[in-house]
Amino acid sequence: MDFNLTDEQEMLREGARRFLREHYGFEQRRAISAHLPGFSVECWNSYAELGWLALGQPEDAGGWTCSFVETAILMEEFGRALALEPYVSTAVLCARILERCGNVEARRSMLTAVVEGKVRLALAHQEPGGRYDARPISVVATRSGDDFVLQGWKSGVLDAPAADHLIVSARLEGEENPALFLIDAAAPGLRMNAYPLIDGTRAADVGFEAVQVSASCKLAEGSVVDELLQEALDRATLARVAMALGAMESVVQLTAEYLQSRVQFGQPIGRFQALQHRLAEMFVEVQETRSILYCGLAHVDAEAAQRSAMVSAAKYVTANAARIVGSQAIQLHGSIAMTAEYAAGHYYKHLFAFEKIHGDADWHLDRFARHAAV
Repeated sequence: MDFNLTDEQEMLREGARRFLREHYGFEQRRAISAHLPGFSVECWNSYAELGWLALGQPEDAGGWTCSFVETAILMEEFGRALALEPYVSTAVLCARILERCGNVEARRSMLTAVVEGKVRLALAHQEPGGRYDARPISVVATRSGDDFVLQGWKSGVLDAPAADHLIVSARLEGEENPALFLIDAAAPGLRMNAYPLIDGTRAADVGFEAVQVSASCKLAEGSVVDELLQEALDRATLARVAMALGAMESVVQLTAEYLQSRVQFGQPIGRFQALQHRLAEMFVEVQETRSILYCGLAHVDAEAAQRSAMVSAAKYVTANAARIVGSQAIQLHGSIAMTAEYAAGHYYKHLFAFEKIHGDADWHLDRFARHAAV
């Protein structure tokens, strides 16, 4: 694997870093987080104009066919800025399901709308009491003529409050097979209890009370559903690993600058060897995260078991690194890190939330062991 960025990839990174530095400063981000809808619609529109929503999407939908490395580069910059927009849910997770599903019309219309920035999507898959790899049990789709009626609850649906449409997994009544449906977020009978997460992003529990769904909105059915979900979730997990890497690099830089500026006993506290060791430990954890991210990127198109094993390895290593880097940043800053007006605490919250999204560290360690043994 060539670790050097191409000229185009370097331009993407520099362009994203410059845009986010100018339009997504810490105070701007705090203001965006404090008010509904919890993200910047203006920035979302700019992402579409800059072509970021087209990254990795099929060309027949107006997208830019490229490797997943470009997405990871962009996500790393989003992590530095702690961007709040539902990019991973829309342009990585749900877009990948749409791209690979068998519903040609839904694929064409929705992916085109994603690239143009006209829709935002969320995946409603987890259910109350379920685990990360659970099949849908609570939400049941009953056939009604040529259409379906959905009943049940989904929990912890990331970015659902921002979504125009949801991709919903459901169990077909009387059958073992699951299915995926594309549902308008404003459909009659769909109830959404929205709440903010610890890092300022938003999620919702979503209820379906006799929600009528046209058969044309069924994206997939049968054993292919598990494959579609797993492949798309692996990509989303890797995108969030890249975001965590960007966040860790930023908080390490922030901490280093603080240690050089905070004077005690007549000298910057960064001169104390004990604190230098702790900063060095943070730096090493970041470098290990970058290495495991590259490993995950090298296997993103590999056979399913190998891909899932490497993605789980990346998530597990990054989750542990995030815990160390985040907690050391808080301790080295002291009480100032706990104030809402200072960035260090916000990076800590972002890294804390990262560990729980798309499977926690323990779940990914178990999955790595299962897939690595295949």
